[in-house]
Amino acid sequence: MLIQKVISRIQEMYHNRSWDSKRAYLIRQGAKIGRGTRLFCTTSAFGSEPYLIRIGENCTLGELVKLVTHDGSVKVLSNLGYFGGERRDKMGRITIGNNVFLGEGAMVLPGVSIGDNCIIGARSVVTRDIPSGSVAAGIPAKVVKDLDAYYQQALERGEFYPTAGMPAEQKREYLEKHMK
Repeated sequence: MLIQKVISRIQEMYHNRSWDSKRAYLIRQGAKIGRGTRLFCTTSAFGSEPYLIRIGENCTLGELVKLVTHDGSVKVLSNLGYFGGERRDKMGRITIGNNVFLGEGAMVLPGVSIGDNCIIGARSVVTRDIPSGSVAAGIPAKVVKDLDAYYQQALERGEFYPTAGMPAEQKREYLEKHMK
């Protein structure tokens, strides 16, 4: 048993090297992950039931994101005899649409669906479904605005820069020169 855990941990470390290797590893474990999805989180973010997780195309999952498909608190009920002495699990699928960004440390709980074209703020805890085209944040996560409002606010603040895809040194020079 210990050897299996060590081998599993080594495999996990190996598969946390690139987005493609993480994605391929998780797909082999049963997760459904669309093309173009970038995983900054580790494969352990998908918990012990990755086969209950579906993620669309062109998503980004930040570092420390956690997708939780089970609720271990049901053990308290089992210990109190709520299920006639039988042990039970409380589980739920997680579905994430296309073009979704999950900020660093966001947590998605069992049974939650996040629609297409959503932004989930850093450290948010998503306990309920989030409709498409929404920006949600907080604990618990709530819709705070739609994408149009997010765009307008960032535009007014001058927060958009043409640096995507620039080499690191060129990006640094540009931002030092133009950032307010």
